[in-house]
Amino acid sequence: MKKFSIDYSFLIVLCLIALSPKQDTLVKLLIALCVHELGHLAWIGFFRYRIESLRLSIFGFFLKLDATKDELFKDICIYYGGILANLLCFLFVPDPVFKKINLLFLCFNALPIYPLDGFQGIRCILAYFIPYQKVLKITAIFSMLSSTIAFVLCLCFKMDVFILLNSAYLIILSLEYYFKLKAIYQSFLLRRSLYPFEYPIKRIAFPDSIEGCFYKYHQVEFMIENKKITEADLLLSKNMLK
Repeated sequence: MKKFSIDYSFLIVLCLIALSPKQDTLVKLLIALCVHELGHLAWIGFFRYRIESLRLSIFGFFLKLDATKDELFKDICIYYGGILANLLCFLFVPDPVFKKINLLFLCFNALPIYPLDGFQGIRCILAYFIPYQKVLKITAIFSMLSSTIAFVLCLCFKMDVFILLNSAYLIILSLEYYFKLKAIYQSFLLRRSLYPFEYPIKRIAFPDSIEGCFYKYHQVEFMIENKKITEADLLLSKNMLK
Protein backbone atom coordinates (compact mmCIF):
# COMPACT_ATOMS: atom_id res chain seq x y z
CA MET A 1 0.00 0.00 0.00
CA LYS A 2 1.44 3.31 -1.14
CA LYS A 3 -0.63 5.76 0.88
CA PHE A 4 -2.61 5.72 4.14
CA SER A 5 -4.47 8.66 5.69
CA ILE A 6 -7.05 9.32 8.40
CA ASP A 7 -9.94 11.67 7.68
CA TYR A 8 -10.79 14.26 10.32
CA SER A 9 -14.32 12.80 10.58
CA PHE A 10 -12.93 9.55 12.01
CA LEU A 11 -10.93 11.50 14.61
CA ILE A 12 -14.16 13.23 15.66
CA VAL A 13 -15.79 9.82 16.19
CA LEU A 14 -12.91 8.70 18.39
CA CYS A 15 -13.27 11.88 20.48
CA LEU A 16 -17.02 11.28 20.86
CA ILE A 17 -16.34 7.73 22.07
CA ALA A 18 -13.80 8.99 24.59
CA LEU A 19 -16.12 11.71 25.96
CA SER A 20 -19.51 10.01 25.68
CA PRO A 21 -21.24 8.46 28.72
CA LYS A 22 -22.53 5.74 26.35
CA GLN A 23 -19.12 4.33 25.58
CA ASP A 24 -20.31 0.71 25.44
CA THR A 25 -22.73 1.47 22.61
CA LEU A 26 -20.20 3.57 20.70
CA VAL A 27 -17.53 0.88 21.06
CA LYS A 28 -19.97 -1.64 19.59
CA LEU A 29 -20.60 0.85 16.79
CA LEU A 30 -16.86 0.98 16.11
CA ILE A 31 -16.65 -2.83 16.15
CA ALA A 32 -19.51 -3.05 13.65
CA LEU A 33 -17.63 -0.61 11.42
CA CYS A 34 -14.51 -2.81 11.64
CA VAL A 35 -16.59 -5.89 10.79
CA HIS A 36 -18.00 -4.06 7.79
CA GLU A 37 -14.56 -3.11 6.49
CA LEU A 38 -13.19 -6.60 7.09
CA GLY A 39 -15.99 -7.83 4.83
CA HIS A 40 -14.57 -5.68 2.03
CA LEU A 41 -10.96 -6.61 2.76
CA ALA A 42 -11.75 -10.34 2.77
CA TRP A 43 -12.97 -10.19 -0.84
CA ILE A 44 -10.09 -7.91 -1.86
CA GLY A 45 -7.65 -10.46 -0.44
CA PHE A 46 -9.53 -13.37 -2.03
CA PHE A 47 -9.28 -11.79 -5.49
CA ARG A 48 -5.68 -10.72 -4.78
CA TYR A 49 -6.20 -7.04 -5.52
CA ARG A 50 -3.52 -4.72 -4.19
CA ILE A 51 -4.62 -1.65 -2.22
CA GLU A 52 -2.98 1.46 -3.67
CA SER A 53 -4.32 3.95 -1.13
CA LEU A 54 -6.55 3.84 1.94
CA ARG A 55 -8.26 6.67 3.81
CA LEU A 56 -10.08 5.96 7.07
CA SER A 57 -13.20 8.08 7.60
CA ILE A 58 -16.45 8.14 9.52
CA PHE A 59 -17.97 6.02 6.74
CA GLY A 60 -15.19 3.45 6.82
CA PHE A 61 -12.45 2.94 4.24
CA PHE A 62 -12.01 4.93 1.06
CA LEU A 63 -10.09 2.40 -1.02
CA LYS A 64 -8.26 2.76 -4.30
CA LEU A 65 -7.37 -0.61 -5.75
CA ASP A 66 -4.47 -1.12 -8.10
CA ALA A 67 -6.49 -3.33 -10.44
CA THR A 68 -5.47 -3.69 -14.08
CA LYS A 69 -8.90 -4.96 -15.14
CA ASP A 70 -12.55 -4.46 -14.23
CA GLU A 71 -14.77 -7.49 -13.70
CA LEU A 72 -18.40 -7.03 -12.67
CA PHE A 73 -18.68 -10.10 -10.44
CA LYS A 74 -15.52 -9.28 -8.48
CA ASP A 75 -16.47 -5.61 -8.10
CA ILE A 76 -19.95 -6.54 -6.83
CA CYS A 77 -18.48 -8.98 -4.28
CA ILE A 78 -16.01 -6.37 -3.00
CA TYR A 79 -18.51 -3.51 -2.74
CA TYR A 80 -21.27 -5.59 -1.10
CA GLY A 81 -18.86 -7.58 1.09
CA GLY A 82 -19.24 -5.12 3.96
CA ILE A 83 -23.04 -5.27 3.86
CA LEU A 84 -22.86 -9.08 3.84
CA ALA A 85 -20.59 -9.06 6.91
CA ASN A 86 -23.05 -6.85 8.83
CA LEU A 87 -25.93 -9.08 7.74
CA LEU A 88 -24.17 -12.16 9.12
CA CYS A 89 -23.57 -10.37 12.45
CA PHE A 90 -27.23 -9.32 12.57
CA LEU A 91 -28.37 -12.90 11.97
CA PHE A 92 -25.95 -14.81 14.22
CA VAL A 93 -24.66 -12.52 17.01
CA PRO A 94 -27.04 -12.73 20.00
CA ASP A 95 -26.34 -9.32 21.57
CA PRO A 96 -29.49 -7.21 20.84
CA VAL A 97 -27.68 -3.85 20.77
CA PHE A 98 -24.99 -5.18 18.44
CA LYS A 99 -27.69 -6.73 16.20
CA LYS A 100 -29.45 -3.36 15.96
CA ILE A 101 -26.20 -1.54 15.15
CA ASN A 102 -25.37 -4.02 12.39
CA LEU A 103 -28.86 -3.65 10.92
CA LEU A 104 -28.33 0.13 10.95
CA PHE A 105 -24.98 -0.27 9.15
CA LEU A 106 -26.56 -2.61 6.61
CA CYS A 107 -29.42 -0.25 5.75
CA PHE A 108 -27.27 2.87 5.78
CA ASN A 109 -24.59 1.47 3.48
CA ALA A 110 -27.21 0.19 1.05
CA LEU A 111 -28.26 3.78 0.26
CA PRO A 112 -27.44 4.95 -3.32
CA ILE A 113 -25.32 7.87 -2.07
CA TYR A 114 -21.62 8.40 -2.73
CA PRO A 115 -19.38 6.91 -1.31
CA LEU A 116 -21.61 4.26 0.27
CA ASP A 117 -21.62 0.64 -0.90
CA GLY A 118 -25.11 0.87 -2.37
CA PHE A 119 -23.92 3.67 -4.65
CA GLN A 120 -20.81 1.74 -5.72
CA GLY A 121 -22.78 -1.41 -6.47
CA ILE A 122 -25.44 0.40 -8.51
CA ARG A 123 -22.73 2.23 -10.46
CA CYS A 124 -21.12 -1.12 -11.34
CA ILE A 125 -24.41 -2.67 -12.47
CA LEU A 126 -25.34 0.34 -14.62
CA ALA A 127 -21.84 0.37 -16.10
CA TYR A 128 -22.46 -3.08 -17.56
CA PHE A 129 -25.32 -1.76 -19.70
CA ILE A 130 -24.61 1.97 -20.20
CA PRO A 131 -21.50 3.85 -21.41
CA TYR A 132 -19.35 4.72 -18.41
CA GLN A 133 -19.36 8.49 -18.92
CA LYS A 134 -23.17 8.52 -18.74
CA VAL A 135 -23.11 6.24 -15.70
CA LEU A 136 -20.83 8.65 -13.83
CA LYS A 137 -23.13 11.61 -14.54
CA ILE A 138 -26.35 9.74 -13.72
CA THR A 139 -25.08 8.33 -10.43
CA ALA A 140 -23.51 11.65 -9.37
CA ILE A 141 -26.78 13.54 -9.90
CA PHE A 142 -28.79 10.80 -8.19
CA SER A 143 -26.36 10.82 -5.25
CA MET A 144 -26.75 14.59 -4.78
CA LEU A 145 -30.55 14.33 -4.90
CA SER A 146 -30.64 11.34 -2.54
CA SER A 147 -28.28 12.91 0.00
CA THR A 148 -30.31 16.14 -0.03
CA ILE A 149 -33.56 14.23 0.50
CA ALA A 150 -31.95 12.26 3.35
CA PHE A 151 -30.81 15.50 5.01
CA VAL A 152 -34.29 17.05 4.72
CA LEU A 153 -35.89 13.92 6.19
CA CYS A 154 -33.45 14.02 9.10
CA LEU A 155 -34.47 17.61 9.78
CA CYS A 156 -38.19 16.84 9.50
CA PHE A 157 -37.99 13.89 11.89
CA LYS A 158 -35.62 15.74 14.26
CA MET A 159 -32.97 13.07 14.12
CA ASP A 160 -29.94 12.91 16.40
CA VAL A 161 -27.31 15.61 15.79
CA PHE A 162 -24.72 12.95 14.91
CA ILE A 163 -26.99 11.53 12.17
CA LEU A 164 -27.80 15.02 10.95
CA LEU A 165 -24.11 15.89 10.60
CA ASN A 166 -23.47 12.64 8.74
CA SER A 167 -26.23 13.38 6.24
CA ALA A 168 -24.85 16.91 5.69
CA TYR A 169 -21.36 15.47 5.16
CA LEU A 170 -22.78 13.11 2.51
CA ILE A 171 -24.06 16.12 0.56
CA ILE A 172 -20.56 17.63 0.60
CA LEU A 173 -19.00 14.36 -0.58
CA SER A 174 -21.57 14.03 -3.37
CA LEU A 175 -20.77 17.55 -4.59
CA GLU A 176 -17.03 16.84 -4.51
CA TYR A 177 -17.61 13.67 -6.52
CA TYR A 178 -19.67 15.55 -9.12
CA PHE A 179 -16.92 18.10 -9.72
CA LYS A 180 -14.33 15.34 -10.12
CA LEU A 181 -16.24 13.46 -12.85
CA LYS A 182 -14.05 14.62 -15.72
CA ALA A 183 -10.86 13.57 -13.93
CA ILE A 184 -12.41 10.21 -12.97
CA TYR A 185 -13.39 9.49 -16.57
CA GLN A 186 -10.01 10.53 -17.97
CA SER A 187 -8.32 8.26 -15.43
CA PHE A 188 -10.59 5.42 -16.58
CA LEU A 189 -9.59 5.96 -20.23
CA LEU A 190 -5.92 6.17 -19.36
CA ARG A 191 -6.06 2.95 -17.35
CA ARG A 192 -7.80 1.15 -20.22
CA SER A 193 -5.08 2.24 -22.64
CA LEU A 194 -2.22 1.28 -20.32
CA TYR A 195 -3.63 -2.06 -19.15
CA PRO A 196 -5.45 -3.72 -22.08
CA PHE A 197 -7.65 -6.65 -21.06
CA GLU A 198 -9.84 -9.00 -23.09
CA TYR A 199 -13.30 -7.73 -22.17
CA PRO A 200 -16.44 -9.09 -23.88
CA ILE A 201 -16.95 -7.40 -27.26
CA LYS A 202 -19.84 -4.94 -27.67
CA ARG A 203 -20.48 -3.87 -31.27
CA ILE A 204 -22.21 -0.53 -31.62
CA ALA A 205 -22.99 1.95 -34.36
CA PHE A 206 -20.41 4.67 -34.83
CA PRO A 207 -21.58 7.48 -32.51
CA ASP A 208 -21.60 11.25 -32.94
CA SER A 209 -19.32 11.56 -29.92
CA ILE A 210 -16.63 8.90 -29.64
CA GLU A 211 -15.41 10.02 -26.21
CA GLY A 212 -18.59 9.00 -24.39
CA CYS A 213 -19.06 5.55 -25.95
CA PHE A 214 -16.72 3.45 -23.79
CA TYR A 215 -18.05 0.80 -21.43
CA LYS A 216 -16.42 -0.29 -18.19
CA TYR A 217 -17.01 -4.03 -18.63
CA HIS A 218 -16.97 -4.30 -22.43
CA GLN A 219 -14.70 -3.52 -25.36
CA VAL A 220 -16.45 -1.56 -28.08
CA GLU A 221 -16.06 -2.14 -31.81
CA PHE A 222 -17.34 -0.03 -34.70
CA MET A 223 -17.85 -0.91 -38.35
CA ILE A 224 -17.39 1.83 -40.96
CA GLU A 225 -17.57 0.85 -44.63
CA ASN A 226 -16.61 -2.76 -43.87
CA LYS A 227 -13.65 -1.61 -41.76
CA LYS A 228 -13.47 -2.55 -38.09
CA ILE A 229 -12.33 0.07 -35.59
CA THR A 230 -11.46 -1.31 -32.17
CA GLU A 231 -11.41 0.34 -28.76
CA ALA A 232 -7.62 0.04 -28.68
CA ASP A 233 -7.39 2.05 -31.93
CA LEU A 234 -9.37 4.88 -30.37
CA LEU A 235 -7.57 4.86 -27.03
CA LEU A 236 -4.18 5.06 -28.68
CA SER A 237 -5.10 8.28 -30.44
CA LYS A 238 -3.74 11.36 -28.66
CA ASN A 239 -7.05 13.21 -28.70
CA MET A 240 -8.72 10.68 -26.40
CA LEU A 241 -6.22 11.20 -23.61
CA LYS A 242 -6.11 14.99 -23.51
